[in-house]
Amino acid sequence: MIVALVSTFLATRILIVASLRLEQVAFVANDVSYYGYYLWKLLEQGDTSVMVEYPVPAVWILQGLYTLGGGWQTWTPVYAVFFLLLDAVVAVTFYRRGNAGGAWFWILFTGAQGGILWYRFDLIPAALVAWACLLVAKRPAVAGGLVGLGAAIKLWPALLIGPMLAPDPRRGSARRRLVGFLVVGGALAAASLITSGWARSASPITWQSERGLQIESVPAMPLMILRTFTDNPSWNVFLSDYNALELEGPGVGLMLKVATALTAATILATVLLTVRLVRNLRRAPQAVVVEAVLLAVLTVVLATVISNKTLSPQYICWLGGPVAALLVLRTSGWLRRHVLVLAVSFVLVGALTQFTYPWGAYGIMAIPLGSGPETSVLVLRNLALISLTAYTAGLTWRASRSHAPDPSDCG
Repeated sequence: MIVALVSTFLATRILIVASLRLEQVAFVANDVSYYGYYLWKLLEQGDTSVMVEYPVPAVWILQGLYTLGGGWQTWTPVYAVFFLLLDAVVAVTFYRRGNAGGAWFWILFTGAQGGILWYRFDLIPAALVAWACLLVAKRPAVAGGLVGLGAAIKLWPALLIGPMLAPDPRRGSARRRLVGFLVVGGALAAASLITSGWARSASPITWQSERGLQIESVPAMPLMILRTFTDNPSWNVFLSDYNALELEGPGVGLMLKVATALTAATILATVLLTVRLVRNLRRAPQAVVVEAVLLAVLTVVLATVISNKTLSPQYICWLGGPVAALLVLRTSGWLRRHVLVLAVSFVLVGALTQFTYPWGAYGIMAIPLGSGPETSVLVLRNLALISLTAYTAGLTWRASRSHAPDPSDCG
């Protein structure tokens, strides 16, 4: 089994390396140049106005890789190898003798997304969340700390502490997860404030709020369909000041409001799911609690992705951790088939995402009208994400139904 896993990992990664030599794909490495240029300005020119879109701890990590790589002209291979190794380490941690399902899924899931995961840094919070999901029962304090670290680096994992408060935030494993989250997240927030001040610490939130409608996002989908499949050239794709491909034209303002409403609904749904889990699972067996928590975490991450006005292709890797953890668990009989459906679906979503970026990027953003085949794949990917969100939410609702008191449960 281990030979098959290693062989599959190596084969898929060799294919990715080969694809990066092609003109249609090679440009995915440009983000490292973007990071490198602004890190050079920050570290060597003393320009503190740059990199404000990223939380301070994330910049510290990038600074470490930049220094290790010897500066912006030479650091790209070091950067890519770091993320390749991180990808491999996550796969190894999901490997279990007699149940390698989590490792198989992770290898195929990240492999399907291509080289973009090596040239942006979203694999770091995705890995932290993956480990938190794996350790949610056995090492609850560590799991909470990993979520806190992820939130300090990329903000969105902060929502995940909500479901992890089940079965009872006042005691037992749930309290340890909460304490771990507060200690690690609080320490990094304090370090950020002390070293960089309030304005810089809060800048990632204000930066995100000012961004426009990214063409890959679910809220942009209706306008992208109109742009591609009608003769109306009113919608323009442009590279914004936020280094993102955004849409301008009729209806963009409305869809930005829709995205804001969906984001608010995601936060509300997280609260409601948390309340349901705590109310219904206080006396449930630990295995039942863990299943429900992981499904709720996956639901929240999916809702976060589809509500986001800036759905960049690398965001898809956020979804892998909860699914891999569910595959490692000995899940309830009713849930096993559903988890397999989720695993296969997310590998397909990863492959569709790689087609949209980088392979189909030029067709999707073609001017004055988009290309039908490429935009159709983007629409299919987004519809799959919407369907999987509804599907996972239904599974979460079922898994978090009320349970009779269990005297053998230790909380």
